[in-house]
Amino acid sequence: MNKWIVTMALALAVKNGSAQLRQSFADSSIRDIVSAVSKNYVFPDVAEKAATYILDRQRKGAYKGILSPEDFARVMTLDLQKVTRDLHLGVSYSPEPIPLDTGTESLPPDFEQWLKKIHEENHFGVKEKKILAGNIGYINLTMFGRLELVADTLVAAMQTVAGTDALIIDLRENGGSIDPATIPFFSGYFFRDPVHLNDFYNHPTRDTTQSWSYGWVPGKRYIQKPVYILTSGRTFSGGEEFAYDFKNLKRAMLIGETTRGGANPGGDVRANAHFRVFVPNGRAINPYTKTNWEGVGVSPDSAVRSGIALYHAHRIALEKLVTNAGTQEGSAHWLAALDDLKANPPVFRTISLALPGYPDAREVFVAGSFNNWAPNANRMERKGNQWMVTIDAEPGRHGYKFVVDGLWITDPGNRDKVVENGYTNSLLVVK
Repeated sequence: MNKWIVTMALALAVKNGSAQLRQSFADSSIRDIVSAVSKNYVFPDVAEKAATYILDRQRKGAYKGILSPEDFARVMTLDLQKVTRDLHLGVSYSPEPIPLDTGTESLPPDFEQWLKKIHEENHFGVKEKKILAGNIGYINLTMFGRLELVADTLVAAMQTVAGTDALIIDLRENGGSIDPATIPFFSGYFFRDPVHLNDFYNHPTRDTTQSWSYGWVPGKRYIQKPVYILTSGRTFSGGEEFAYDFKNLKRAMLIGETTRGGANPGGDVRANAHFRVFVPNGRAINPYTKTNWEGVGVSPDSAVRSGIALYHAHRIALEKLVTNAGTQEGSAHWLAALDDLKANPPVFRTISLALPGYPDAREVFVAGSFNNWAPNANRMERKGNQWMVTIDAEPGRHGYKFVVDGLWITDPGNRDKVVENGYTNSLLVVK
């Protein structure tokens, strides 16, 4: 057995089938995590501030008594993000020893299996494609996956909506991009010639790479027709890049909520045998704004709650088509669809949710299908001995969880559960 495996095995005790973190290993892991961030983070001055903050909290005993390695990773993540305001930066725990390798980045041994599962759960990027009333196309993109796996799905989606008069691209559930080639490929459908989309600066190499839309794509392009992009507080990373690019190229109108604000790409760095750190080592630079959406998110052109964004976009699309048609005869089918849409707006119910206990929590949120699972959209307030929040939800079944200082938990006061994409969530039925 390798020496490092023996050493790390002694660092984690096992009790009742769960690993517990020894204080000596927690202390050394803090130094390892801080070192990984300091050596690799794209902004060295910010990394230094984060290191100072965490080491100061360590001296004050803030991390003593954390027995669960998963909780330790979560707390480290929260503190790193508190200083850097970088939502990509995070610590994760591996129960199996993380192998040494010759580079700085180390993928878990089951990465390909995990990647396949992620693509399957996200319908290879396209959750839904359809044609709405009035000949308005709709594509729901939940991720920009590995191009070789999602290209056929994206091509099929674009050919489905090729004959529509306007297109709505839904990024409200989009958590990001796995492959830097996918956004340029998909963007190729919306421009006649290649367009400069974005640049990426890599701190370790000091190189800047340009990103351009593809000059050729399979099937029909979607040229000179209106495009609308839906955003939410969950839209993140690559989803934000696509929205930011198209907004600044004036190729689409953004409708919904300001996005989460993660623009710094990076990769996993092995801190030690049981902890990894995802460290952003680069930054996006838009060729037109010369900046990005890091920490501030992408603001919509029309700000509405994410739950009503699709209705709002559909209505705007039809109204614009009617206006541009010029004659009542030419816009008759759009007018009929618009009248029907106005007569049937979405209905919402006001619901109160409560979480008892957790008096020492820093912040508590609720996330669910009613807010597109945005983790920071609905903040709960401390009232008496519980956390409270009021939400608006459409009638139907909604999965949800509470987010307590970054920890996702089901509602202890609700016995009704639902399994969605492999996760067990609390079930809210709105009538």
